[in-house]
Amino acid sequence: MIHDGVMTERGQWERLDAVAVVPRRTASAGGSSPGGRGRPFRLRRSRWPVLAALDGGGAVFQRRLRDVMIGATAILVPAVALNLWVTVLAFDRVNPNDSAFPSFLTDEASRGVEDLVAWLATVFVSFVTAVVGYFAAQLLLGDRFGTPISLGRGLLATLRRIPAIFAVWLLTHWWFPLMALIVVTANSGSVPWWLFLFTFLSWFSSAATLPVIPVMAAEGLGPWAAATRSWRLVKLRYGLCVVFVLAATVLSALLLVGIATLVPLLEATGFVQLGSADWVVQGVMVQLAVLVVVPLIALGTAQVYLELRLDGEGLDLMIDADAAFGPATGPMGLGGS
Repeated sequence: MIHDGVMTERGQWERLDAVAVVPRRTASAGGSSPGGRGRPFRLRRSRWPVLAALDGGGAVFQRRLRDVMIGATAILVPAVALNLWVTVLAFDRVNPNDSAFPSFLTDEASRGVEDLVAWLATVFVSFVTAVVGYFAAQLLLGDRFGTPISLGRGLLATLRRIPAIFAVWLLTHWWFPLMALIVVTANSGSVPWWLFLFTFLSWFSSAATLPVIPVMAAEGLGPWAAATRSWRLVKLRYGLCVVFVLAATVLSALLLVGIATLVPLLEATGFVQLGSADWVVQGVMVQLAVLVVVPLIALGTAQVYLELRLDGEGLDLMIDADAAFGPATGPMGLGGS
């Protein structure tokens, strides 16, 4: 209370009891509402971050289905076409009743062009998956931070960053082309053992580099800086990354197997009769399933990046501090450290 310009003791206590006012987040920091006022956002931590990542990725997949599918399909079309070619080559050289492996993986057929094509297809799909991951990360992070990115803008940004994506993919996935070369050129009897070994190694290797593409998309870093930053995040919660890779692998396998077995089920029930071409049709169905599985897992991986920062770095606290004391300086308001 003020008497003659002097604040009394009671007035000082009333001033201390007043509720503090937190400034609203500005449009540049967190997006704006239709009325022009700042629209704050919050990220919530989860007790089950792996399930939260898959659920969060699936939610964005459902909400932005048109943009996700069109963008991912545009990126994946060359890889799908190459895989279909390999499928046709395999169909020409294998009797599906004799072996589960295409004959260009055995000693009974030429090990020249067919092996090279199979290797290129496998490696190219891995790289294109990283490109889809960059595109998907932009969509998810934009939605999460109140700055939605359109389909065209996302594709153009991804196209401009393809050299950097290739560099970081080669830096963090150098082991994959080597593994693929060993499997493609191995004898038929050793292929199952190589596949088992490489599946086990790929599980932990992929977990160690899991957030590298979302890091590039979110924080605008170059290949080496993104790889370093990704490793620092992984070290905070490596177990989370390992479990997510396992869950994503199981989910992908279930989706791929479920879609691929539609053809035998239709034949068994008498709805269609494809004859000797059923193996090729199954291959086509698997490639169509890839168009769904790859962007879905890519969105989940981008959500893992947020879960790592929320749990390991207190990203939600950074956002609240931004809202109270000023906007972040990092891309998308992430304030990369």
